Amino acid sequence: MTVVRGFTITIASGAAFGLLGSVLGYAIGLYAPDYYRLVFRIPPSVQLDPAHVGLGLGLTQGLAAGLFIGLVIVVTVAWYNSRLKERST
Repeated sequence: MTVVRGFTITIASGAAFGLLGSVLGYAIGLYAPDYYRLVFRIPPSVQLDPAHVGLGLGLTQGLAAGLFIGLVIVVTVAWYNSRLKERST
């Protein structure tokens, strides 16, 4: 695996999971607006837009998860390829 391919896999995974997290977080904020107030114990007197909160949290959590998963994939494939080269020599 080349370095460029590893970066591409990691960045693509981060972008895909970030997008998925954004959509899911926005949907949670839109269809279950009290969810974030209950989870983070935000009093009703504090003004917030739950859809935007969900969008931001989903983006950051999805991006972090995607980058981690992308890195795990890259490391696993690189390790597997190194093991194949060891066996062939």
